[in-house]
Amino acid sequence: MKQEQLKAWQPDQFDRFVRILEQDQLNHAYLFSGFFGSLEMAQFLAKSLFCTDKVGVLPCEKCRNCKLIEQEEFPDVTLIKPVNQVIKTERIRELVGQFSQAGIESQQQVFIIEQAEKMHPNAANSLLKVIEEPQSEVYIFFLTSDEEKMLPTIRSRTQIFHFKKQEEKLILLLEQMGLVKKKATLLAQFSQSRIEAEKLANQASFWTLVDESERLLTRLLAKKKKVISKLLN
Repeated sequence: MKQEQLKAWQPDQFDRFVRILEQDQLNHAYLFSGFFGSLEMAQFLAKSLFCTDKVGVLPCEKCRNCKLIEQEEFPDVTLIKPVNQVIKTERIRELVGQFSQAGIESQQQVFIIEQAEKMHPNAANSLLKVIEEPQSEVYIFFLTSDEEKMLPTIRSRTQIFHFKKQEEKLILLLEQMGLVKKKATLLAQFSQSRIEAEKLANQASFWTLVDESERLLTRLLAKKKKVISKLLN
């Protein structure tokens, strides 16, 4: 997602971060609650740090660094995801070991932790000192579907930004992809993120499951009506 799209999906948050960048006040730790544009915002901010051809504070989106960050291949931007529904303590401790080191391309490093609520409590706690007293130019972005699922110790030490679900915009996007209104609406309501919606839109197994669920619901409602009818008669 390019910055024009990000601004269209999350205009308030985009403008807030542009002001933060202009004032050179980017914090070392953020908690992004909600998946509608949160990963893209973290990547946008990473680009703003590493871009070699910025326009003011905005990344160019065209240089080598910007493209590598977009492709999740830039060495100083590390993306951490759960493995088997958990982010293990060992993985976070490996990261903590990197925090005291300078980056490969520059002095800065960015760490983006997706589904951060799936960190083992020991893993989350091992980050507290780094958040409070960063030893180098480290920026950490915790991404979660719900901030209440995060440990209070993490919430209290990060700046929290909310990325609300943009259902109407997602419906329009899915319709532009070729889905009829009914399917676009259902998928927009079901999905937690734009990426998930786009992935499921062309997944035949998902729509087969939807059809089977609808048929089951229709049968159950029909049986319920029969039972109610018998009771009344």
